[in-house]
Amino acid sequence: MELIGRINKRKIYYVQIRNNSDWKFSLPKNDWVAFTIADKEDEELVPPTVKFCLDKNVAFTCSAGTLAISTENYFDEEIALRALDYEMRTKKEFDFENTPITTSHQNFNEGFWFSAIAAHDSNKDIDTIVCLDLTKRKVKRHLKELIEKINNGWLPSDEEIELAEYDS
Repeated sequence: MELIGRINKRKIYYVQIRNNSDWKFSLPKNDWVAFTIADKEDEELVPPTVKFCLDKNVAFTCSAGTLAISTENYFDEEIALRALDYEMRTKKEFDFENTPITTSHQNFNEGFWFSAIAAHDSNKDIDTIVCLDLTKRKVKRHLKELIEKINNGWLPSDEEIELAEYDS
């Protein structure tokens, strides 16, 4: 995981998943935001990524890329499966108040801005954003540019769909 910047008190990290088999071991242990970037060609990487994020107590997920909605659905489905498993094992009702909040963003820039500025949980102190790049073309340069813009007061456009700018 590489620290690529800060926005207010939040540290922004970047990890490229495709060429880094150790990425899952560097994730925070609690109370962090996962900003996932996945496109159609990355779909096979989404389910294991979702499971690792939930195993590491992610507090908030913001999914971007052309697979944003599907990625958020994977998070929601995995949360529901874990809740069902808990209820079957313990015979107790699962408390959904302690599950991560999930969002998806078809406007990449707005999704990143939301994860860095607005994503919060009133019961947790979230100061770490991890950008999990599942794409082949990478978005690290674009994320660094957005960090600089946000720190200078920039706000994202109101466009419904705005794609990422890829490194290659």
